[in-house]
Amino acid sequence: MCSRRVVLSALILLLAAGPARAQAPEIIWCRQPVFRIPFQIEPGDENRLKEVQLYLKLGEQGSWRLVKTVGPRERHFPFRAENDGLHQFLVRTVDLEGRAYPPRVEDAPPGLRVMVDTALPQAVLRQLPPRGEQIGIEWEVRDEHLDLNSLQIDVRSQGALAWQALPVDPVAFGQKYFSPPSRGPIEVRLRVKDRAENQGSAYLLIQGGGQDVVRRDAESWPTATPSPSGSATPRERDIRYINTTDLSLAYTLEDVGPSGVSVVELWFTRDGRTWQRHGEDPDKTSPFQVRFNSEGLYGLTLVVKSGVGLGDRPPQPGDPPQLWVEVDLTKPVVELRSVEAGRGPDAGTVTITWRAEDKNLAPAPISLYYAENPEGPWTIMTGGLENSGRYVWRVPPGVPYRFHVRVEAVDKGGNVGRADSSKPVIVDLSVPKGRILGVDGSNR
Repeated sequence: MCSRRVVLSALILLLAAGPARAQAPEIIWCRQPVFRIPFQIEPGDENRLKEVQLYLKLGEQGSWRLVKTVGPRERHFPFRAENDGLHQFLVRTVDLEGRAYPPRVEDAPPGLRVMVDTALPQAVLRQLPPRGEQIGIEWEVRDEHLDLNSLQIDVRSQGALAWQALPVDPVAFGQKYFSPPSRGPIEVRLRVKDRAENQGSAYLLIQGGGQDVVRRDAESWPTATPSPSGSATPRERDIRYINTTDLSLAYTLEDVGPSGVSVVELWFTRDGRTWQRHGEDPDKTSPFQVRFNSEGLYGLTLVVKSGVGLGDRPPQPGDPPQLWVEVDLTKPVVELRSVEAGRGPDAGTVTITWRAEDKNLAPAPISLYYAENPEGPWTIMTGGLENSGRYVWRVPPGVPYRFHVRVEAVDKGGNVGRADSSKPVIVDLSVPKGRILGVDGSNR
């Protein structure tokens, strides 16, 4: 559902020689199927290399296969995972004479291991029979890579502003009895994450008499707290950002009876107060294909009814949505303000200043590139910079003395804005001088 690019922090260093690594690198957990794999080449080796190859091994016992080939100045591989699971990567270089390193990849160790996990944990909350003045709940959470230390259950009186944490044991299946905070309806929510930071959740509304009136087992339950005016303002970390008006909404159906499911409806809110019916899923099977008319923030909730018409009521004014999505189609605005070559003690450096603005700018959103010609190809200087507006680059060997500079900024939806220098920067600022060595007075 999210097309955002994720740049992994691991770098693969291409060495001219060296022993194989005895221990496999640690696994990086990634909930995005699209990411970039940076690589680094030893200074001075670019000119002797023909290409850089990326090999992939799926799982622990698979075999290596070539998936990408780029030039030595590209500095990264774009990659899209077709399925969840362990992805092991190996980088191989080929020089101008056709010699490859490593010569054989069959027994070579991986340089990077990524576990792609896009599945959300599944969670269920159930009401237990009361024990005197106490009410009880039962929960069950399921995921292949569950992080039980993230399990959190909160309770509050219906309509209250603040949730109260309910102490529970971090187990996948458990029960808890507790004294309700009031005699009226009680709301219970559960949130749990897996190792890739995917969050699953469930919701339970218990009537004052102990009757379970609403149970909603959703893939993502927001942590937004309704304001006194009835609106809901989500926390930024609870918003999914996308850069398209078309999305595929994954969902699950629980406790389906013999009459089956007659309706799966999607409702949305733009302000957290008023709700509109978007439409029905025609095949009542995940995923639900959704198209929005414009960019902006959308709160989404599914309403499901059985074959005999039983099910949740449509969301009411002030009800929090199951999922917040922000459609962001706008690229960051980027201005390259100056590119200055260092002089004197700063010779060999280039100072770059810029301005980048966007309401949803990603963390560490800035990447810098250089190219000998304004039409490219562009080679990355550095990436993952904070939007500080200034960076000093020490020019490595092999970079042309005259080059153009590009600044890129990416937002949380994956939109990329860029700005290029209008004229090249020259790093060779030497001023030639002549000095008389002597006089030859011979007459020839």
